[in-house]
Amino acid sequence: MNQKEQVQRVFTESAQKFTTLKASADRTSHTAMIRLANPQPRDRVLEIACGPGFVALLFAEHVREVVGLDLTEALLEQARQRQRELGLHNVQFVQGDAEQLPFPDGAFTIVACHKAFHHFPNPQRVLEESARVLEQGGRLVLGDTLSSDDPDKNALHNSLERLRDPSHVKMYGLNELTALLRDAGFLVKEHEIFEDERTLSWWMSVITPPPEIIAQIKQILIESIPEDRTGLQVRVENDEVFYRRRNLILVAVKP
Repeated sequence: MNQKEQVQRVFTESAQKFTTLKASADRTSHTAMIRLANPQPRDRVLEIACGPGFVALLFAEHVREVVGLDLTEALLEQARQRQRELGLHNVQFVQGDAEQLPFPDGAFTIVACHKAFHHFPNPQRVLEESARVLEQGGRLVLGDTLSSDDPDKNALHNSLERLRDPSHVKMYGLNELTALLRDAGFLVKEHEIFEDERTLSWWMSVITPPPEIIAQIKQILIESIPEDRTGLQVRVENDEVFYRRRNLILVAVKP
């Protein structure tokens, strides 16, 4: 099973639970995407790897047209259900691959991607495709969970993410991510980082690995505390493990 097949398997199995948990947990991040994108009535928006469509549906309240694209049909069905409930008619959800976007050059004024970049096996290709479908001066709005720029902390953090979720590829540090964007020809304009604290129980409930994997992750997290070896500021209280999640929203422009 290749990585993209892993993505489809994981999110087909967890589509309903993922949608329910993420709707509230990432609401601040969703609204920050819209605020920093500064959408206008004339805008045409593409959200790649849109999942249940949270961000696409928020954009639809402000712009002319929105397309949400995702690899996993089960998540798109969640998005379409929410669309029907909201009565929005200027958004459509389509199945597709972010590495081969089925749209002409310059078709959109905004491309958005929220907390999916860490699932892309070929991130540079995704950024190149995003730039291709943006008009000149168009904006890429990227939201994701940050890892540390320290290579050792980054490696340990990502190893835990892959233990939990085999579809995970890599969460980036801010410096590494901005370098990828610049290599793809984007001009990074602004970014915001905000933190929240989550429990290990919540983290494991989004995509639930086997009990023995959860126990292994918990042990590694506890052992990481003295030197903050994951960069997640882990702490334990009443046998519950807590960690800090760093959320990034970044805006870049196609020159």
